[in-house]
Amino acid sequence: MAQRVESSQVEARPVDPKSANVLYHDAAARTYDAKWAISFDDRCISYVGERAERMLPRARYERVLELGCGTGFFLLNLWQAGFAGEVHASDISPGMVAAFLETARTLGCDARARVADAESLPYPDGSFDLVVGHAFLHHIPDPSRVLREARRVLRPGGSVFVAGEPTVLGDRMARSVGRVTSRSWRAAARAVPRLRKPHPGEPSSEADRVLRDFEWRVDLHTFDPSGLADMARTAGFREVRVETEELASSLVGWAVRTIEAEAPPGLLGDRWGAFAYRTYRRLYALDRDLLYRFVPKRLFYNALLYGERRG
Repeated sequence: MAQRVESSQVEARPVDPKSANVLYHDAAARTYDAKWAISFDDRCISYVGERAERMLPRARYERVLELGCGTGFFLLNLWQAGFAGEVHASDISPGMVAAFLETARTLGCDARARVADAESLPYPDGSFDLVVGHAFLHHIPDPSRVLREARRVLRPGGSVFVAGEPTVLGDRMARSVGRVTSRSWRAAARAVPRLRKPHPGEPSSEADRVLRDFEWRVDLHTFDPSGLADMARTAGFREVRVETEELASSLVGWAVRTIEAEAPPGLLGDRWGAFAYRTYRRLYALDRDLLYRFVPKRLFYNALLYGERRG
């Protein structure tokens, strides 16, 4: 595991990507679920279950390990949906592992979790039936090494399932929408002062400073879908399949997130959140049922990967 670096050291010397991720995700752990609207109710159980049904050939796996578990969004909702039996998790951030275990206890899940570097896992060969991850691979300096480690700890016949990884073109389009939305909102705020967000000033805590300084330093990769499939095959997986999701829903989602970031606190209200979620669901259905039949998969925002370790 990468050695933790105290945030007071950040200004004194450069910070390597792993240490940056530890710093950022330790600082983010307490507020992460609220920031990303993560929950462990029917809404997010359904979200995770839909993706598992799309990608996994089996309805249940006995020993499941999540890499980069964060606060538990993916694995704990996968467990609640019935896909996972014995639950194991790892993350390079001690803060995220602590948050994961607290949520698992709240849900009544007898989970086991370790602070671990996904590039060098502390598990014996052939330990798990399924290795999963969600929106974590793009934080890793060497994703190919992580996939080799995932294969190593899988039993013969075991599977890997990774979701939520940004594609090259999908990410480029989404960020462009975010920039245009930000400029448009700020132009409107110059004419309508109540739309203007107060200047944030200096961070009020060390955690806030770390979040500000490292937010744009922890995302290391985007993936071409065919390149991601080749990476998995090179790591030794067979029956590799890469699908993608979220095109219209992603573009509108980035605009929504940008508005939420630019708007003054309290301006949008609860009705905005309900509107944003309903809009996302409707556009996601459009992406899934219509656009995915005609639009190249590399244009969609999120990549999902499946592969098997043959016996």
